[in-house]
Amino acid sequence: MTFVVGLPDDSNEINTNNTTNKVSTVKVLIFAGDGSMEESVAGIKACLDESNSMNLSSGIYFDYDTSSEINSNTLSGYDILIMPGGNSATYIASGNIDNDDIKEFVNQGNGYLGICAGAYAASNSVDGAYSGWGLASHVNTIDVSYEGLVSINPTSSGSTLIDSSQINLHHQNGPAMYTTSSSATSFATFSDNSTGYQGYSAIVGESYGSGRVLLSSSHPEIDPQDSQLLVQMILWASKNSR
Repeated sequence: MTFVVGLPDDSNEINTNNTTNKVSTVKVLIFAGDGSMEESVAGIKACLDESNSMNLSSGIYFDYDTSSEINSNTLSGYDILIMPGGNSATYIASGNIDNDDIKEFVNQGNGYLGICAGAYAASNSVDGAYSGWGLASHVNTIDVSYEGLVSINPTSSGSTLIDSSQINLHHQNGPAMYTTSSSATSFATFSDNSTGYQGYSAIVGESYGSGRVLLSSSHPEIDPQDSQLLVQMILWASKNSR
């Protein structure tokens, strides 16, 4: 089943606090099929709804759908694909997800945001376990078994996404990440050792062809929800950051 949020009656304007502003639209496709976590999908929707209603993204409106299949047909017309938390092994083995079509989608200049399972799946490999899709070909992941809050610190590049010195996010067995080339950029690292991987990357970005890939180990969309961070992630990956 596909959930659709439409634009306001005038797709070029949005009214906030009685002030009408010109807006741009970012079209988002969220995977909601086998292996995806319902709480993660619902949280992403809630963050986008909050951004639209509160104008968190400075004049950008998020028009989003969900799909249980990811291929060239379902991706057509979107600016970014979000693969939410869930089960990465299911993602990789799924006949309903065409990773070659995802690669071509990003290669053509679109964005990919992978959260938790979506980060594992898009990485180069999960150490000692299996290969990922290689969308982030210079990012390797380490399997982490930890559920709870984590503290992350932005790197020098992280101000693009995070405007504070430290934030706390929900973590649900997401990866510790490390880069193998300067082609990949670490935006934030684990500032405590609750995962067992203090100092490893928690948010990483990399270009793929003409597009961008962003991987997040933890969940900005799950309580304590950080809609602003999720929005900034989407804007960076879809090349709409300002």
